Amino acid sequence: MGWRVAFIAGLVLAPVLWLLFGALPAIQIDAGYPLLIAAGLIVGVSTRYGAGCTSGHGVCGLSRLSPRSLVATLAFMGSGFATVFVVRHLIGG
Repeated sequence: MGWRVAFIAGLVLAPVLWLLFGALPAIQIDAGYPLLIAAGLIVGVSTRYGAGCTSGHGVCGLSRLSPRSLVATLAFMGSGFATVFVVRHLIGG
């Protein structure tokens, strides 16, 4: 029970403590609702298809030495590397 209270207290108190030392950063989302909805659906389907999220496989799965999590993490990282390469070097973004 104690860790749950500490977790909720941290969620509430962190922004308050931040305000003591400076202004909160401005929230800016450079995408419309259709794109945000599509992105959310893709993430949800991919998480279900991949049997977990990237951080779940990368942190918890690898610490358990799970072969499935190792393959999943390598696939996530490889996809990310390939995407950055294509966007920066082939498309010219």
